[in-house]
Amino acid sequence: MLLEKVTEVNKKLFVVSLLYLFSFVAQANFNFYKDLSLRPVDMEKFGDALTEKIFSEKIEWPEILSFEDKNYKIDYTINSDLTNYVKKRMRYYRSDYASVVVLDNNTGKVLTAIDYTRSTKNFGHSLTFSSTSPAASLFKVITAADLIENSEIDKESMFTYRGRSTTLYKYQLEDKKSKWMRRIPFEKAFAYSNNVVFGKAAIHNTDYKSLATMANKFGFNQDILQVINPGTSKLFSKTNEYGLAELASGFNRKTLISPVHAAVIASIIANNGILIHPTLVDQVHTVEHERKIWEAGFKADRVLSPESSKEMQQMMELTVKRGTARGAFRPWRTKKVMKTLDIGGKTGTITGGIPYGKRDWFISYAKKSDQEEDRGISVAVMIVNLEKWYVKSTVLAKDIIQHYYSTINKN
Repeated sequence: MLLEKVTEVNKKLFVVSLLYLFSFVAQANFNFYKDLSLRPVDMEKFGDALTEKIFSEKIEWPEILSFEDKNYKIDYTINSDLTNYVKKRMRYYRSDYASVVVLDNNTGKVLTAIDYTRSTKNFGHSLTFSSTSPAASLFKVITAADLIENSEIDKESMFTYRGRSTTLYKYQLEDKKSKWMRRIPFEKAFAYSNNVVFGKAAIHNTDYKSLATMANKFGFNQDILQVINPGTSKLFSKTNEYGLAELASGFNRKTLISPVHAAVIASIIANNGILIHPTLVDQVHTVEHERKIWEAGFKADRVLSPESSKEMQQMMELTVKRGTARGAFRPWRTKKVMKTLDIGGKTGTITGGIPYGKRDWFISYAKKSDQEEDRGISVAVMIVNLEKWYVKSTVLAKDIIQHYYSTINKN
């Protein structure tokens, strides 16, 4: 009996409270759905609006975005100290065009993404996120990964070639015996960026479908960034035998990539074959009520087995120690901090792209030798030269790695 009375009292109190609340809402013309910003935000449309604002306005990074009659505050992952240092080096070297991307391999956060134009002395980020640059020999990373993962090839497999290693003529792909034939292990062919060996290796050990599948795993034709979508990297599509050799060696102008994606490729190798999807935007808040509507998540995909990744790391580290990147990383050119790091990389050079010019690529990763759990950083540098060279991409990358580990992450 007592329980029933209590229940009746509670019901009456609830009804009275509800009537009072609706009376208040009616008098104040209050709309919870609108005024408390409880509407769900379409993040796909929001990302399109943010992408357009980022790449249409010549400002550092837009901190406020107006979207569907509301203002949102954008928090970025950019490290201002590192970015300021990169800007200083870009001004010092004064390349016709230069682009630098630095990724935190552990989190996928974009620490720096900046480009520089010599003629205007302006900084921006359109070139850095645009897939308008031929990948050149950077694509050898994907080819090597496909061959090591899906065929009998390993870093010690022997190949023969004749002629210059930097060219790719049809006669060089033939297996005719000749006194001019030279033998070279696959890891050295990678370290010295041998086009002929990579062309022959692809023709005899893989096919276009397998290469394209591996390229897609590495981020080609994919939206790899979270929230914003500046476009995707494109794959060279000529599928005959010589076309396969052109694709595998990077000896073509139609495999197009962005510097951000280039840094991701190095990051996959550093992360033992795992693609951690990068993010430039950390959080999004409403300005009026400071309500968080979006936060970067941790998204990862397995691309390569740990065993294949280990071989790739050894080949990329050989490139830095004895291959095409060795000049910038000679001991007398580096600080003591560099001796505590494992550094791997891949170079690439080609003429073409937008803006048109002689492109000089270097993608790399650097991590502490005694800290297995810390995957370090990845650095992508692209220099575009018009008439003469001002600095090699390997030198600028070396400067950035030294600064990061001696100043920003010295512990």
